Amino acid sequence: MMLFSGFPPQEVAGPSTVTVGVFDGMHTGHALFLRRMADAAHAKGHQAVVVTFDPHPDILIHPDTYRGLLLTPQERYQRMSACGIDVVITIAFNQDVRAMTAAEFMTHICSAIQVQTVWVGWDFALGRGRDGTFHRLAEIGTSLGYTAVEVPQIGETTPPSASFIRNALTQGDIPVATQALGRMHTYHGVVVHGDKRGRTIGFPTANISIDDRLLLPKFGVYATRVTIRDVLYQSVTNIGVRPTFGGEQPRIEAHLLDVTVDVYDAHAQVELVAFIRGEKRFAGLDALKAQIALDAQQARTLLANQLH
Repeated sequence: MMLFSGFPPQEVAGPSTVTVGVFDGMHTGHALFLRRMADAAHAKGHQAVVVTFDPHPDILIHPDTYRGLLLTPQERYQRMSACGIDVVITIAFNQDVRAMTAAEFMTHICSAIQVQTVWVGWDFALGRGRDGTFHRLAEIGTSLGYTAVEVPQIGETTPPSASFIRNALTQGDIPVATQALGRMHTYHGVVVHGDKRGRTIGFPTANISIDDRLLLPKFGVYATRVTIRDVLYQSVTNIGVRPTFGGEQPRIEAHLLDVTVDVYDAHAQVELVAFIRGEKRFAGLDALKAQIALDAQQARTLLANQLH
């Protein structure tokens, strides 16, 4: 897959089928949409092209309610490639791009890409005032030389959406998020040195540093699976500020169950399996230690059930 950035975009050779969107989360609806589009493009001898944005448009458009990304741009690109996408063009979303009408935006796109077909979802709109609906894009296409395809709603009742998944995660509703994503919600990062308090109470943790643009779930304790150096470990993970120790910055700290292994500086993948409890302040280390032991046992049970 080829990656380009800039606006107007770098010229892309060959006839293309194009879609526009953030595709944050790359949930089940996104994946199905992009696979359908890529298959249709390839059947016509077209390249399948995604025009996307970074930073997320909501940082400018809805700054008061924006909560963070579900995937880093690099993770999105990987999942787009797995759907058969040939080219991704990333546009820096700024006030100039925000002020463009749909016609102005598509004129820029068509100046660099041989757009034959534009695919959009059933609720799609782009451009200033969200004037770029399917019907408006089809109208614009009559002068720019492309046709438009509208894909109907995916999902019978509540179609998956990034905002729906964010709500589920911030409520600790992991089964709902997992179903909408079609996979467990995952964080990637490097294991860094922390304050090493966990080992003093018998529960050493891997302190995992992640991209600070990502949305964190409801603070608390989770049953998780952690992959390090291609080995999958069962784990219990605290995500939050550690109020017992007066913490302020959120952390992801995973305790690998029933193993002792040196994981510093290794890349870790943390999958959220189930929410166990919310974060709370304990009166002392003994109370915290006793609760962690209970959390670990509950995680073992939840993880064992998840395997069946």
